[in-house]
Amino acid sequence: MLLRRMVLLLMMLALTVFSAQAEDSFSVVDDEDGVVYDNLLPDAQAPRTVTLTFAGDVTLGSEEDTRNQASSFFSVAQREGYGWFFREMQPLFSTDDLTIVNLEGVLADSPQGMKKDKNYCFRGDADMARILTLGNIEAVTLGNNHSGDYGQAGLQSTQRALQRAGVEYFVNGQAYMWRRGNISIAFFGFWQEDYQQNRDWMAAEIARMKAEEGLSAAVVCLHAGYEYRPQHNAPQEEFAHDAIDAGVDLVIMHHPHVVQGVEVYKGRTICYSLGNFCFGGNRNVREPEALAVRVKMTFSPEGVYQSQQVTLIPVHISGEGAYSDYQPRMVQGEAAQRVFDKVQADTAFALPAPDETTGWITLSGGDTP
Repeated sequence: MLLRRMVLLLMMLALTVFSAQAEDSFSVVDDEDGVVYDNLLPDAQAPRTVTLTFAGDVTLGSEEDTRNQASSFFSVAQREGYGWFFREMQPLFSTDDLTIVNLEGVLADSPQGMKKDKNYCFRGDADMARILTLGNIEAVTLGNNHSGDYGQAGLQSTQRALQRAGVEYFVNGQAYMWRRGNISIAFFGFWQEDYQQNRDWMAAEIARMKAEEGLSAAVVCLHAGYEYRPQHNAPQEEFAHDAIDAGVDLVIMHHPHVVQGVEVYKGRTICYSLGNFCFGGNRNVREPEALAVRVKMTFSPEGVYQSQQVTLIPVHISGEGAYSDYQPRMVQGEAAQRVFDKVQADTAFALPAPDETTGWITLSGGDTP
């Protein structure tokens, strides 16, 4: 009887080891430092894929004189809680390696330093940085025309609030480097008026990072264009092409508050405007259509960039109420088609048909249509 039990135990142990080996060899898994491996095989030369998600303008707050209105961002936060705002986006934001948005406004507990000469100044409480953490948003660009609404003190308060919440940020001469194993991606963020001053620095920094730190890829988020114009303008195109010529692999733009087109230039994708996203600066929904963008970048096992695949995901910035509920959500059917129609109207090539299952449009990575 004892011998039989020992044999059974040995058989169970062998099956456990075999199953673990099979799972390690053939499943889609995450390695110990977080990089997602698609279709991992025993071949040590299998490529590695990093998944990034981008969305547009996020203002966690409002103007000073609307804070106490029942329909303000602050009032919704008090009624619904901080987890409300990005709840509907979790199927997307919780299933990537990194989610990035444009944080357009200041996080500070005092209006000190507000620029009286600006038409619109946006502020939320410093504690509202936790909205990003709860929403699985890991990094933000501060390169826009509202991060300085409350002067240097307001910007520094925003940066401290993000640091306490564990959210990375990048702006002007301060890049953010994301690393997983051999893969490293640098993120740069600029307001259009600052880009020209920082362009040479960015090009030199990309070259230095590649030579000294083994940089794999670079992404720039540009806040550029005319507000509420459905077509991108010549300066946007010039900035984007210039950035790619300087070594950038992906260009993401916002500022127009509406969706604009896409372009593939030298095998690199440009998204000219993702539109608004969670925009507390205005309770009225002037343009509900927006885009989220999922980017899969593929690298060699040594961390060398190989290709990119960009997927356009249609979004509405609010529900159907009289005022914004500040809760963006993915849309399908006719609502999705209206988003894609706006992208197509500003895109020089014919967009592929939406996927029959997801309803999303995927551009082939690295291939100019």
